[in-house]
Amino acid sequence: AREQKAPLLVSTQGQCGVRPRGGYRIVGGKESIPHSWPWQVAILTKWKEQYCGGTLIAPGWVLTAAHCIRRKGHKRKVIVRVGEHEIHVDNKNEVDMKVEQDFPHKSFDYETITNDIALLKLRKPEKIKDLVQYACLPEPEDKLADGTRCYIVGWGKQKNTHLLGSESLREAEVPIVSKKKCRKAFDYRIGEKQICAGLKKGGVDSCAGDSGGPLICPKIVNGTERWIVYGVTSYGEGCGQKGKYGIYTKVSHYLKWINRVIRNNS
Repeated sequence: AREQKAPLLVSTQGQCGVRPRGGYRIVGGKESIPHSWPWQVAILTKWKEQYCGGTLIAPGWVLTAAHCIRRKGHKRKVIVRVGEHEIHVDNKNEVDMKVEQDFPHKSFDYETITNDIALLKLRKPEKIKDLVQYACLPEPEDKLADGTRCYIVGWGKQKNTHLLGSESLREAEVPIVSKKKCRKAFDYRIGEKQICAGLKKGGVDSCAGDSGGPLICPKIVNGTERWIVYGVTSYGEGCGQKGKYGIYTKVSHYLKWINRVIRNNS
């Protein structure tokens, strides 16, 4: 059977991508209003140390970066925490979830950091249905114009010299940067499956701890503001360095893969 152009999961219908009212790695940026990004998850080591982020995109499914769950081919045992705001404070809202199965993209290359995308299937997702919301995925034909204002969200370090991540979830606004500008800033190839975002003067960028989290942008759909995860935070050079940008895996390129993994494993 021919695959539908926009499978159900991808569409912005239903309730995905709606932030609670008043919800108006981050170098620069500001602390987020608690629970104003209700699809944001923290990815923790088995010792409960946060080191990556992720995005809930469907009941029981988290989108993140492949490098967060694979280390030189070795599988990492991870915990997914939902409902988190202050990472070292137990506020009774957060729930730690076990991962039933992980799905890094089969063509993920650790050396070139290409196809840096993964899905996590959570065990017992019904435990969290009242706490969370799901971000929308883009439509296959969605294009992000250069200069579009998007957000990065995470518990990352605020300066390169900070050893630990931020206590509280932070957000920063970053514009989409053209491939041409981006390629000038890096010594290696930035491909069509990647998105570049950030400020040339530096200062606002994703840092360690935000890997795997979303590059998320608002879009008005039928009169409602929806938040769509266009990118997965992959890497950057340094931390908010001048003339360098953050690189994000382009989610719209992987929609068929995302739908196939979820459909075949639900």
